[in-house]
Amino acid sequence: MDEVDGYAMQNGVVLILVRDVLGAGLFAALAEGAALEPAFAFPGERADTATERLRPSRVLLECYHPAARSDQFFAVAALHRCRVILFAPAAPWVDCEQIARSRGVTVFVHPAPGESLAELVAAALAE
Repeated sequence: MDEVDGYAMQNGVVLILVRDVLGAGLFAALAEGAALEPAFAFPGERADTATERLRPSRVLLECYHPAARSDQFFAVAALHRCRVILFAPAAPWVDCEQIARSRGVTVFVHPAPGESLAELVAAALAE
């Protein structure tokens, strides 16, 4: 565990915030492949509360997840210096690009034609 401004941060833990259960499993496998420990919010738990509870080093956030539009989530993520990786699974990306710019996310991932979202996310997690 690392400490950031008096807060314990779980180095190597990635909080996965996606809307799709199958996608969550895929991203958990990608996290494990990058030697990270995947973690999830409890059913009904808000993303900011899960971030407080887990204090992950990384948050993998789907652009269409409600947390991507939550001031409270981004405030908590910034407080704990979580590396937010925002990804868009499919077009349109304009809204997602605006979120990435306005929130100052660490990485914004979106596949171009012929690119693999899984490979792009895996590379972002490994950084």
